[in-house]
Amino acid sequence: SVAFGLCTEHASLQPITEKSDVYSFGMVLLEVLTGRHPLDPTLPGGAHLVQWVRNHLSSKGDPSDILDTKLRGRVDPTMHEMLQTLAVSFLCVSNKVYERPTMKDVVTMLKEIRPLEKGRP
Repeated sequence: SVAFGLCTEHASLQPITEKSDVYSFGMVLLEVLTGRHPLDPTLPGGAHLVQWVRNHLSSKGDPSDILDTKLRGRVDPTMHEMLQTLAVSFLCVSNKVYERPTMKDVVTMLKEIRPLEKGRP
């Protein structure tokens, strides 16, 4: 099942809250964007998907390198939208529960994702 291993809150039998649901939603987005399972054995050092993304971004790696290889090389507007979605997913999987957005805010952020306009950096 897709939900298996998605959320540390669910796995640890802590009460399920809106914020744990937001975490799970963020995990699903990360899975879709990276093409990887949360416990993918091919991740360096046996890292969890969230930790792998976190390590990559903190080392100033190119965010597009996180994307599924099948998604890379798309035209700029599409790539821009995927990277914006990646940013939303990363907010959802914050270690600090109080920093995670509400689902209402997640929906608003996703609705606001727009292609990069020509002439805009």
